[in-house]
Amino acid sequence: MKADRSRFLFDFIAPFYNAAFKRHRQSYSRIFLETKQCDFNHFFSILDVGCANGAMASVFCEKGLRAFAVDQSLRMLEFAQKQPESQGVTFLQADARNHLPFPDDSFDIVISSFVAHGMAIIQRQQLYREMKRVGRHLAIVHDYNGNHGFFSTLAEIAEGGDYFNFVRVAEDEIRGFFGNLDVVDTDEQSCCYVCSIL
Repeated sequence: MKADRSRFLFDFIAPFYNAAFKRHRQSYSRIFLETKQCDFNHFFSILDVGCANGAMASVFCEKGLRAFAVDQSLRMLEFAQKQPESQGVTFLQADARNHLPFPDDSFDIVISSFVAHGMAIIQRQQLYREMKRVGRHLAIVHDYNGNHGFFSTLAEIAEGGDYFNFVRVAEDEIRGFFGNLDVVDTDEQSCCYVCSIL
């Protein structure tokens, strides 16, 4: 999806994402606080790329990580910063399709949740490049796994991203870029594509 169209869309839907903050926090808590394969206790810092309402970053902050979060949508960030659970998170406006405003090797973990599927392959390559550049240990793409749900399919058609291609090539594409991959199922329609940064 083109950057301007994407920014406009996410500015427009920001109030709806904000309304889902508590539900998103519960989901991310289940995934990242209760899933054995997502134990980040020995890490110190994390960057959430494409943070939307900030729910995931707030869970990492609660877990004791120094959490940073970026999003291209200023409206999303305005809502995210107002959440009491997000008070320890550092929010910045940035777009992963461009250079992220951090030096190399800034974070132990870099994660992006439900962002990659909305990008064309060239944009995804830039996302992966930036995640690898600013990360030290792990790059995690939390996204769809190919099991299509009716409502998610409709939403992705409306978004106009690269959803159908992404779910078809995600494992090979991510493994090909990072040189390694561990797939951790998180629910029926999503998983974490976990890569060590080498």
